[in-house]
Amino acid sequence: MYGPSEKPTGSQPGVDVDADWQRRVVGRSLRSAAERSVDRGKNLIRAAAAVLERSNGEDITVQEVADEAGQSLRTLYQYFESKDDLLLAVFEEAMRTYAQLIEESIGALSDPLDRLAGAMVAAVRMPELVESGFNRGLVRLRLRLSQTKPDMVGQAQSAVTSLVRSLVEEAAASRRIEAADAEAATFMILSLNAAFITTETIGNDAGVRRPDVKGVTAFCLRGLGADVDDAWYESIAGRLRLPASEAPPPSPTRSAEGGRPPRPRALKKA
Repeated sequence: MYGPSEKPTGSQPGVDVDADWQRRVVGRSLRSAAERSVDRGKNLIRAAAAVLERSNGEDITVQEVADEAGQSLRTLYQYFESKDDLLLAVFEEAMRTYAQLIEESIGALSDPLDRLAGAMVAAVRMPELVESGFNRGLVRLRLRLSQTKPDMVGQAQSAVTSLVRSLVEEAAASRRIEAADAEAATFMILSLNAAFITTETIGNDAGVRRPDVKGVTAFCLRGLGADVDDAWYESIAGRLRLPASEAPPPSPTRSAEGGRPPRPRALKKA
């Protein structure tokens, strides 16, 4: 038997003779370091979301975020190279949660057209459940970053985009809608959704009254060739499992007891 630090005689120079336990140790070490980095990144994202909420949607500084997280600026910049990098991460996490909540809301629906319609309704109603300051911050952030980093903003919304595209494709495959170009249909749905939420959150600059939730949903579906009526819409809306349906929700700003409505779950503090 060889000693712990000995190698067999006759080993060829340059040949890797590391023991399997060494590879396991290195693998666990790297995995632990990666997990710690992700956890610290999530804590900084939660801190940024909290500061964004308190700012009522106004611009924030990285120093405010570092203070909220109890970290130094140097530590923050070890994980995010700039304020925009950090805020893009906040936006991406919000969109991931947004997509998850929309998908959960249509869990009781099985017909492809019902699921697509339910997702549209849930998408425009979901911001009602989030702190208004956080909503304003996300809308303004998206508008600002779309001017300089449109590709990165698009990537950050990939969870929502993928969900809507799959629902459009399923409804088209079942012949409930006409959508030869699923990408284009997805673009139109997401664009109208973004315009609706922007108008609802920071103000209507169109000079004309915007449609209600039913109006914008019906407009999209009829544009895709679906034959829908008010009774069908009410049936869909009544079967959605929106988070607010689990318990009486507080007002969009504050409840009578002074509490705040829930933020997206992925951004809540642990």
